[in-house]
This record gives sequence, C-alpha cells and structure tokens, in this order.
Amino acid sequence: MRKILIPVDPSDYTKTAMEYAALFAKPEKSIIEGVAIIDVLDVIEHAATYLPLPQGLDSHKEKEDQLLSETRAKAEEEMKQFARFCHEKHLKCNIKIAEGRPDYIIEKESLFNDLVIIGMRNYFHFEREDKPETSLNQILGHTITPILAVTKKFRPVNKVLFAYDGSMPSIKAIQRFAFMMRNYSYEAVLLTKSNNEMAAHEAFDKMEQYLEPYDNITVFRKWTQESLIKTFEKEFKNQVDMVVCGMHSQNLLKRFFVGSFPKYLIELNEIPVFIGQ
Repeated sequence: MRKILIPVDPSDYTKTAMEYAALFAKPEKSIIEGVAIIDVLDVIEHAATYLPLPQGLDSHKEKEDQLLSETRAKAEEEMKQFARFCHEKHLKCNIKIAEGRPDYIIEKESLFNDLVIIGMRNYFHFEREDKPETSLNQILGHTITPILAVTKKFRPVNKVLFAYDGSMPSIKAIQRFAFMMRNYSYEAVLLTKSNNEMAAHEAFDKMEQYLEPYDNITVFRKWTQESLIKTFEKEFKNQVDMVVCGMHSQNLLKRFFVGSFPKYLIELNEIPVFIGQ
C-alpha cells in the first residue's frame, strides 16, 4: 500500500482518519494524499438562506463571494494542520484543495490511491459544520478502491471481525485488509451466516488456508443462522475494534441482503469499518 487518500473536512472524523493513516502508512513508507473539498454549489445555496427576500443580484453575489472566500480560507487552514500532522509524524504527504461535488472528486481521486480513509459523517461544506452530508454513502460501490470509514475516536486495532460469506467482495476485503495489516498482530473472527453448518465450516477452511501464511493473525470462527446484523449486535458490537466486509454493488438482491451490513455499520457510527469494493 503506497498511497492513502484522506478527503479532508474540519471535523473530528478527519483527525481520526489521519491517525489511522499514520498507523498504516509508517511501515510501508506510504504517501498520504490529503484533499480538502469545497462544495461550491452548497456554499451558493447556503448564501441564499441569508437573503430570503429579493434584495438584488448584487447583494446575493456579494454574499456568495464572502462565503466562498471564508470557506476557502478554512480549507487552507485545514490543509496547513494536515501538513503539520504529517510532518510531526514523519509521514510523506501531498495536499491540495479541490472545488466541486465531493463524491465525484473522491471517486476520481480514489482511482490512483490504494486506500480511502474517510469519516462516517462528512462536512465538506466548510461554511457550516452543524449538518453532515452523504458523500460516503454516495461513493460506496462506485470505486474499486477499498474504503476505511472511521468514527470520531481512534482505537488500536487488536480484534477484528471478518464478515465472510464466500463472495468475491468479502474475500477481496479480507485479502486487502490482511495484507495491509501484515505488520501488526491481531485477532480475527470469521463470521458467516449459513443454514448449513457443514458448508459454513468448508468455507471457513478455505479462508483459514488463505490466511495461514499471515502468522500475525489469530483466527477464530463464528457460524450463525441469524442475520449478520443480529449476531453482531448480540456478540460483537462492544468486542471488536474494526469490521471488515465486502460491498455488493452489482447484484441487487445481494446488495439488499448482504450489502445492508456495511450500511448498517455506517448508520450506527460506533465502530470503524473496512469495506472492500
């Protein structure tokens, strides 16, 4: 993993993303790409709320220019703090400011990075920080690059839950995460839902054979006939530091039943989730 993308906003989520980036980047000497995204259309729409009654085009334009100037200044300050963090952590980084629709910019930038680390809530409208928007949900399933969606607080990665259903997205997610974490020791629980216990353990066997060369991972099994969400809530919600799962984006039926798990975790906003695309 040589390049990590962090879409930068003024929230605590970005600070947490930077901590995870530092964790993964150091052993690999990776480059962290920080991009502050200004949603210009959102700024313009927000400017209109200050002038609810018709007051002339000049007044509206003046307010738009003022908010855009303030927003750009905030973005520049965030990037200075980002660069300062990288310098203090002895990390290589590149920084830039982009203007446009956040999900489009993230998708485009992600193509040339190995990992995207982004907050579960996004605040790319720098002019107001009271209401999150939905860039993360919009990019799920629309990029080939894995995504680490983080909460407000950083936590060391000691125990991980692998949501494993034998599908290509779930296998790819586990492969990428295992490689990314190959320099760290941790426990991993393979969780699968199946009505057939024998089939479940056959699937476990295959994945454990794949993970065997990673001697830094201690693997456990969990077979369930309940949904992944119910099992997670009963047994793992307060027991693991991260969840790894695949995102089904092609098959609508699979996306409805299996793809709902990462979206549930993002809505929960309590535990980081690594999503293989």
